Formats: sequence, C-alpha cells, structure tokens
Amino acid sequence: MNGNSTHTEILIQYLDGELKGEELESLRKNLADNQSLRDELDNLQLARKAAERYGLKSKINDIHKEMMLEMSQNKPAKSSVIKMFAQTGLRVAAVLVVLVGLSALYQYFTASPEKLFSENYQPYNIHEMRGMPVNSRLLENYKHGNMDSVIMEFNSLRAPEPEEYILTGIAFLESNQPEKAIGTFNRLIQQNADSKTDFFEDDAEYYLAMSYLKNREPQKALPLLEKIQADPGHPYHSKLSKWFILKVESLH
Repeated sequence: MNGNSTHTEILIQYLDGELKGEELESLRKNLADNQSLRDELDNLQLARKAAERYGLKSKINDIHKEMMLEMSQNKPAKSSVIKMFAQTGLRVAAVLVVLVGLSALYQYFTASPEKLFSENYQPYNIHEMRGMPVNSRLLENYKHGNMDSVIMEFNSLRAPEPEEYILTGIAFLESNQPEKAIGTFNRLIQQNADSKTDFFEDDAEYYLAMSYLKNREPQKALPLLEKIQADPGHPYHSKLSKWFILKVESLH
C-alpha cells in the first residue's frame, strides 16, 4: 500500500470518529504541519457531502468496512463488492472503488472554488462594434496584457463606458484582485439597473460569477451561474454544463 492510500484511510477513519488516543493526536499534529494533508482532508469532507447528496454514503460505508476488514486479514478484496454495485446499476462507482479504493470515489466528487474557476474561466473577447467607444489607451493596454495600466487608466476616467468596466474588472481578476473585480462588475450591473439598460450585462454576470469563485464565495456565484445555464440564449450558456453547476452546489 502506498503512502497516499495510507493517508486517505487514516483521514477517513478520522472523519468517521474512529481514531483515538495517540493516533488521533498524531494526525492532528500532522494536519497542523502539513498543508497537503489539510487539503486532502478538505477534499474528503467535500466529497463526503457530495456522496450524501447522491445517496451513496451508506454504500460507501459498507464498502469501507468490508475493505478494511479484508485488508486487516491480508486478503484480496472479494468480488462481492463489484456484484453489490452491479446489482444496483452503479458499475462505474464499483470500478472506482475496487481499483483505487475509496479515495478515487471521493476525488471524483472533489471540487474547490479555485479549481472550478481555473477549469471554466473563459478569456474575454473584445466587442469592436458593440457599445460606446472604449478609451484607446485602456484598450491597447488590455490587448497587450498590461493589466496594471488598464486599472490606472480606468481610475483616471470621470465617466467610464460599460465595456471599460468589463475590461477593468477582468484586469483586477487576472491581477489576483477578485474583490475589486467583484466591485467593478457590480457597479456596471447597478448602473444598468439605474438607467434601465443592459450594456454588457451578460459579460458582467459571467465574470462576476467567476470573480466570486476566485474569491472563494461559491454561494454568491451559484445564482448567477444557474441563471446563465438555464438560459439557452445567454452567450455564456454553452460554457457552463449542468455537471459544473452540481460541483458548485457541492461547495455549499
């Protein structure tokens, strides 16, 4: 058995409340000192929540107990595990459990705001013929990837145009300043609401949702993502699958 499998089994026992005494204290110390171990624990907790959502918890617990018993007796896992899952139609889950243990099933459901952001973030396409003209220096800086200069130019504008909000919000987002990106996109959305317009509203909604994910606020991203995914006419609809929405839900 490799080290990663050992860690996973111990962490599962910890989550199940099975660790006692020195084993428990040792794990707590390791968690305090080891970021990767803490990350794995976080992933297992998220995965367990996802498993509960899909009604798999009791089956996973049964398999866990059977596998742990047979490993303690140094016997290979029995085919009854596969048969049990095959009878319920969960052949894919059975293969995952038998081949790589419970950790694979947990990892299947694993998600984090940062991971979902990086997997689904889409670069912005500048709309040359849409909306009001964009400040030429701001636009050129954006095209050349000079995000700090985009932000400086935006801050010098008295009355930014709608697309300038979008470009600057993205500049904040790509400069790892998601809170400022959130504020910028929300300003455009509020400006549209006040003036009863919808300039670049679709873009603002999508990038605002991405900013919330980047800022580890999936609960705020979810309503925007659900709105986009439910609207086939939304330009970002095809970017968001139902599976992606489920993974965001699992972060709650």
